[in-house]
Amino acid sequence: MALIRWIRLSLSMGIPLAVTAIVVLAGLSVPESSAVPALSVGADRDVVSPITGDPSLGDDIEATYVRLHYPSPYSTMAHPEACDWISFVRYRSKNGPVKSADADAVLTMQPGTFSGAANLNPQAPQVVRKAAATGKYVEYISLDRRANCAEDRTGWEAAHQADDYRVAANYYFNGAAIDGKSYRYQTPQDLDYLGEYGLALTMDDWRVAIEYLLPAAGDRHKSFCGGHSLGAFLVGPMLAWDFDQNATTTDDAGYSLCGGGSVPLDGFAMTDPVGFSGAPPLDMFLSAVGGVVKNGVDLLLKNGLSVAQLPVLAASEIMNAYQLAAMAADQKPDAESDLASLVPRDLRTESWMRLFYGKDYLDLFTGNNLPRDFRLTNTAALGMLFDQNSAEYVLQAGLGFYDCATVGKTYPVPNGLASVPVLGPTLFIIPLRVGYGQNYTPVDHNQLCGWKNYDQVPESTIDGIDPVRGNPTDLDHEVSDIREFAHAMNPGWQPTDFFEEYTPLRLITDMIFALGLGRDGELRQLQNRSGGVLNFLLHGDRWQSTPAGNRNLTLLAGDSPLQNAGYAGLLPANVKIIPGYRHYDVVTAAERQNNGMPEMASTLIANFLTRP
Repeated sequence: MALIRWIRLSLSMGIPLAVTAIVVLAGLSVPESSAVPALSVGADRDVVSPITGDPSLGDDIEATYVRLHYPSPYSTMAHPEACDWISFVRYRSKNGPVKSADADAVLTMQPGTFSGAANLNPQAPQVVRKAAATGKYVEYISLDRRANCAEDRTGWEAAHQADDYRVAANYYFNGAAIDGKSYRYQTPQDLDYLGEYGLALTMDDWRVAIEYLLPAAGDRHKSFCGGHSLGAFLVGPMLAWDFDQNATTTDDAGYSLCGGGSVPLDGFAMTDPVGFSGAPPLDMFLSAVGGVVKNGVDLLLKNGLSVAQLPVLAASEIMNAYQLAAMAADQKPDAESDLASLVPRDLRTESWMRLFYGKDYLDLFTGNNLPRDFRLTNTAALGMLFDQNSAEYVLQAGLGFYDCATVGKTYPVPNGLASVPVLGPTLFIIPLRVGYGQNYTPVDHNQLCGWKNYDQVPESTIDGIDPVRGNPTDLDHEVSDIREFAHAMNPGWQPTDFFEEYTPLRLITDMIFALGLGRDGELRQLQNRSGGVLNFLLHGDRWQSTPAGNRNLTLLAGDSPLQNAGYAGLLPANVKIIPGYRHYDVVTAAERQNNGMPEMASTLIANFLTRP
């Protein structure tokens, strides 16, 4: 116990994780890997509630919020009662069958890192609607991972009832009470139980959802498993998972539960990228050694490092600021943003804001030229946070452009690199795909800046985008409606969130161990692996390790960093790359596109689900 207290103290003081891990692994007898719990029956009861207030549903799509009571056998630490439930949003055509078992296809979708079920709001109705137009009825299931149980939604719900986002701001950022309840910042120690929410728990929850929707194993040939971002990378383990670790029983195997195929979006399904299954002695050695290391990591995750809640970086506070911006843009789109006065500067968010939104390297140190420093409408404030011409890295969607004079950023790389002869379209295309080199900020801090929606920017030309001499963007690169984007991100009107504030770090570390550093304990369930580099070199198997035997539709954004994986040969040969899309666009693109064509991602998914 003294060592555990030291771990917590060191983490709270910011002592590097590597140092802490070394001390733990050197001075502690690490316990053996956790045994895999017996295969559980599933949910013992459900609660189904209608969802209203989403214009994208139209008159033809029904959305319901489904909660399943299923205390996880992988969750053994003390936890809130709310965490004994899993949930999802079910989309179906009102003209189609009432029971999922009678549908032509059922697609269950995992959201990405720090993402909740609402992240998929724009896409789900489109897929269902397009399938129905061909006479096929499919269901789209947006999974809300169990860790969302830790969130406090009090302020969002009250702000929605009052139609005033400031109610939420006062609750989450300024200490105001609502009906006697006050928001409490949760430390990693408060959330130690999330240190058990790893890959095995996530796979098991996914299984329970599928078995609830399709109780008969014979119906699961029309069950499809997909995901976006991190969710896409969860697809491979799901297909390879053997829940009872018995190869002679196949109904419980992931490839049977997802019998129709897989749909990874801006990510790709893989089960064994290095191909360790082709070298059994090496595989056994790494599993044994990796298991010891994993146990040490798991110990840390259950004792103060379960989530990204650190003194200089707190995911919950960052996500609250984002959702507040979205609620303001949804409720009062054209009003001047007052977020700068509502959200205080805080050490837990400041480093993130500087890294993602600074104009130049000096801003990293001064904190100038951040969203709070400009006069913006609420819509422009949201655009500054998420548009691909402002935000950095993958936190991007093509939402339009500023309606004011702008200047190019020089951090982290200057605009215009793609215009450099020879090097531009080759070497410099890589940072562009990571969201760098075409970013802007308003020129004047004192002029109120508005926002042009995705369909209000200039037409594309033969010269394309030219950050130096021409248009900074065009209709071909703006594909998501910022009004719909704001509504999807507004948590007040709906039971789920766009963001998962407390994504368990255990889920990410488990992925790393399961796909390369050693499968031990719970991770032994990842059994049905295929392909990989060593398998290719030693046995002539496939280089890339997308699961074999199941149909696969991999969609990548045309301006996404994920396609850079193609240089390493990791992408399936039949991958579909959608031009002009960014990371979020693959699930948030508007139904009506500027090119007059049907939205590409939802069209490809609907066709894939309904193909004989």
